[in-house]
Amino acid sequence: MPNRLKELFERFLDRNISPDEEKELMGMALESGLQDELRQVINDAWQHTGEDEDITDVKAGELMQRIFSENPESDNKLVPIHKRTRWRSIAAAAAIVIAIGAGAYYAITHKPGKPAETVIVPEPPEDIKSPQTNRATITMAGGKTVYLDSAVNGTLAVQGKMQVIRLDDGQIAYRGSAKELIYNTLTNPRGSKVINMTLSDGSQVWLNAGSSVTYPVAFIGNERKVSVTGEAYFEVAHDVTKPFIVSKGDLQVQVLGTRFNINAYDDENDTRITLLQGSVKVNNGKKESMLQPGQQAQVTSAIKIISNTDVDQVMAWKNGLFVFDRAGIQDVMRQLARWYDLDVHYAGDVPKGKFKGEISRDLSLSQVLNGLTATRIHFIMESGNRITILPE
Repeated sequence: MPNRLKELFERFLDRNISPDEEKELMGMALESGLQDELRQVINDAWQHTGEDEDITDVKAGELMQRIFSENPESDNKLVPIHKRTRWRSIAAAAAIVIAIGAGAYYAITHKPGKPAETVIVPEPPEDIKSPQTNRATITMAGGKTVYLDSAVNGTLAVQGKMQVIRLDDGQIAYRGSAKELIYNTLTNPRGSKVINMTLSDGSQVWLNAGSSVTYPVAFIGNERKVSVTGEAYFEVAHDVTKPFIVSKGDLQVQVLGTRFNINAYDDENDTRITLLQGSVKVNNGKKESMLQPGQQAQVTSAIKIISNTDVDQVMAWKNGLFVFDRAGIQDVMRQLARWYDLDVHYAGDVPKGKFKGEISRDLSLSQVLNGLTATRIHFIMESGNRITILPE
């Protein structure tokens, strides 16, 4: 039995192990009577590396990579371990095997003359599902908050002669009239489904997770002006006498009737306005540019116009998808953090891999991460929705 254990472990390190042998190795790790033999096999492999550094100096991320998904009986393949020196492969493999077998891992020091050290880490937290409900809120002018996830269809609130209504399809709408500007704020927090609202003029706005829009319950005067944070898609009702203006700080996007998307998250490097239909004028307080359909304005201190924009990629969030085209890991994780309400950290240098493809936003977090892991990006999931990205 010890010889077989050693053989399987070597196959595991060399990535030359079949699915049946994987299960056999995991079965051995489950047997409490073989724990000492398993540690000895790890010790022996370690001694042949000639490394002076302790195995416990390996980052916790490398020690906690997992082989199987949440279902240990599945036929999932081994999560590929990023290419590294032999001793790091042994360290990671040792922790993986015992983590799967015993529900915790044991990191063992290997320098002669040092006693063995045991570190017990709790099992990973439960999987995080994609947003199942809409947790958006409306904050009224007087400070009252309406929670839309618990609201029933019909009238939600009354402000003067204006009614806030929840329609049968879950959409929020305003009905009535007003003689003065009264502002409400629709907030869609992280970890919430996309929310759709119809403003008093018939314009519609969709909010991505981690976004908000502040607007008057009725538009009065010679303009229609709203402000946003995060990401929103607008279908503006045409009214040549009242331009529709969307603002974020000094940035203003002015339209008469059009369809456009604005990505104005604070943690992005720029604000992006993508035009689908009509025309818009973009002004950042210093410069001004006009957009045509299919163009995107990337706004910082300057305004950069990109033609032939991939509109499907821009609108993926509204259509239930993540779509990446050579996106860096930080870009990917910012999007996942908003949708799954994650607290993202990086252990050391940020991996430089690029991602291309599309993923359904209905998948659970583990399903999305398994897809990313297959590209040799590795993670640690901790309690409290904290996720740590491991260095290459």
